[in-house]
Amino acid sequence: MGADETIVAVSTPSGHAARAVVRLSGPDSLECAAARFVPDGGSQDWSRTFRVTRGEFRLLGEGLRVPALVYVMRAPHSYTREDVVEVHVPGSPALLDMTLDDVLAHGPGRVRLAEPGEFTRRAFLNGRIDLSQAEGVLAVIRSRSESELLAAARKLHGGVSRRCAALQQRLTELRALIEAALDFAPHGIELIAEGEFLEQCGRLRAQMVEEAQKGRGELASNGAVHVVICGPPNAGKSSLLNRLAGAEKAIVHAQPGTTRDAVHAEVEVGGAFFRLTDTAGIAACGAPSAPDQQAMRRAREYARSCQLLLVVLDGSVGAPPESREVAALAPRERVLCVINKCDLPQVLDEARLKPSEFAWETIHTSALTGEGLDALREALGRTVLEGRLDASAADCLFNARQRGALRRALGEVGQAAEAVRAGMGYECAAVNLREAADALAEVTGEATSQDVLDCIFSQFCIGK
Repeated sequence: MGADETIVAVSTPSGHAARAVVRLSGPDSLECAAARFVPDGGSQDWSRTFRVTRGEFRLLGEGLRVPALVYVMRAPHSYTREDVVEVHVPGSPALLDMTLDDVLAHGPGRVRLAEPGEFTRRAFLNGRIDLSQAEGVLAVIRSRSESELLAAARKLHGGVSRRCAALQQRLTELRALIEAALDFAPHGIELIAEGEFLEQCGRLRAQMVEEAQKGRGELASNGAVHVVICGPPNAGKSSLLNRLAGAEKAIVHAQPGTTRDAVHAEVEVGGAFFRLTDTAGIAACGAPSAPDQQAMRRAREYARSCQLLLVVLDGSVGAPPESREVAALAPRERVLCVINKCDLPQVLDEARLKPSEFAWETIHTSALTGEGLDALREALGRTVLEGRLDASAADCLFNARQRGALRRALGEVGQAAEAVRAGMGYECAAVNLREAADALAEVTGEATSQDVLDCIFSQFCIGK
């Protein structure tokens, strides 16, 4: 993966389209394009950057000419900070294959097919963007809704970088202070008292905890809003999941306790994506078996970490004693109460249950007939539109890898404080603070292993 090689790839999605883009980046990209491009005006000034010219692009091996627009971006004023040429041609898959083959086979120059994410990788290696922004590019590519795109845009525009830079600055200032204190200590000069150091560590840790916990468990791994369906056995949770998903995702049976493992499904409502998780029924009475106990424990864990909790109750029976226990697993503003089986005679006493005390809205449904399903979908959409779920870019700015690095930095600051409390002096604390700064540097790529880079950029598609 040498920087002296020119790479080429199709940078637009596969399939037929009015226009597609073939992108070249590297030292021979201009020469390769110039050998094929015939401008309408008869001449092309390849020395100018951010220039677009209309003309014909010739395939040297086939002798074929196709109408094209050529965009020239000279180094260092391009995405990769290398010479970049984008050739816009009709979006025929066959034509694109022929164009790639022609460029790779006939040059001129050293041209090879780009690896997944290599354009963005070169932008990172050449200092155009940092690693967190590169991950923001990936998030933009994977965005499936406007809210996801806005969140990804904040990452791309350096939101993660700025927050890490602020933490690194505080770490550097504190480390510089205690290292200076070590130099002045033999002269009886105290630059920073132990109490002040511990207080600063505490404030720094509090800020790191706040950042690390933002969005934790709130979004599913693919960026969809995480909704957990929870409630007593045989309330119709699995039937409700199948109805919302429009497919038989979960097994439905009249015998209670059919669901033990979590069952997932994704749905789109009003442009927002939801990842639904059906969980085992939670029962307060009886003596459940060991597998049932484990299944209920997992159901509670899902309910505590979800973004929105659907508490599903059977309206044809009395409210079970575990109803409020289940609802208490999440704050009221993140709980929807769904009273299911409204096609049957209603026995549940809502005046006694008072669902308004533990849920912000109550919806009556029938998973059997579909009654109330539209109202439930509308309520799901409103949770996003009304901002109830905190699914904004601010809450989900750090991804899992970045939060892991942040937690390591948090642990190192804690060890620095413990070292000083234990009377080990500032020498050990300075080492811990240096390790904390190195962990934060992994977020932006200032200190990141080759394996991590390979893992991140392998997730990109070719051409990005």
